[in-house]
Amino acid sequence: MSLLEKFRGALLGVAVGDALGAPVEGFDGESARRFYEKHGWKMVSGKYTDDTEMTIGVAESLIACKGFNGAHLAQQFLRNYNESRGYGPGTREVLKMLSEGVSWKEASRKIFGGEGSYGNGAAMRIAPVGLLYHENAEKLREVAFKVSEITHAHELAKEGAALLAFAVALACRYGCNRYTVSAEEEEEEAGETKREMLRSLHAFARHRIYKEKLARIEALLHAKEDEEEARKRAVSELGNGEAAFNSVPTAIFSFLRSHDFRESIVFAISLGGDTDTIAAMTGAVSGAFYGERSIPREWLESLESGVVAYLTKLAEDLYELSKEI
Repeated sequence: MSLLEKFRGALLGVAVGDALGAPVEGFDGESARRFYEKHGWKMVSGKYTDDTEMTIGVAESLIACKGFNGAHLAQQFLRNYNESRGYGPGTREVLKMLSEGVSWKEASRKIFGGEGSYGNGAAMRIAPVGLLYHENAEKLREVAFKVSEITHAHELAKEGAALLAFAVALACRYGCNRYTVSAEEEEEEAGETKREMLRSLHAFARHRIYKEKLARIEALLHAKEDEEEARKRAVSELGNGEAAFNSVPTAIFSFLRSHDFRESIVFAISLGGDTDTIAAMTGAVSGAFYGERSIPREWLESLESGVVAYLTKLAEDLYELSKEI
């Protein structure tokens, strides 16, 4: 599998997870599962949310500027802003300040008592950074923090974004040479790779909360539990909410415990809660690991018109840029 296929898989994975998770956002796990079991796990509307729209903005700005440019990215977010995509209140407030001329270096620090948001709105859009800097962990961390700070200044938001970006980078580095594997083959061919990814993520993480969550992921992966018990423990021990520390580890676990792209997305959505963002982040990592052809064709074909072609083009441009920097 080529690296380009992984780049495409990551960006398309964001959109697919986002669009599948959106109709059941805020549902509890059981209700989310019933909804999609009724629909046969088919894409209901195909409309993506702010997760994909802001991912597109990050990719566009990185490509246009050949790297991070805060002023350009802030303006790109404003140019792309579509209120109907379901932006969170904190991000809307920051974007309003940016539109009124507040500096991109200051706007996000003016909310939540000056500490900024620790939500997952930065992590949900960070996949392009993981792709572009997949071979340079420290540059990846630096840029992930800067991309986050435009709307999410809290250290837990920035750390969550960097961790998700690094998970995407690792998926590009290691990945799987096949598009789907059986449970038995996965244990043999991809199991050690995923364990190595988890060890690398733990070494990369700096904040205690994320290190603790990653340790819980390891314990959950070793537990011999049925699907229902795995879901319950994932929600209780990792979380399914909008805080970055209650969703980034959950997305990573959804990827690590699954055997292919489809299974990872189904598991992520079956947890309920912030389903669109958790599934979008899961899709980014899983898409990078298994490649674009791992994504069910019927899901891609049900997305909004034009988005597959555009995300594919952005992935190709990021791939070419990654060879230059």
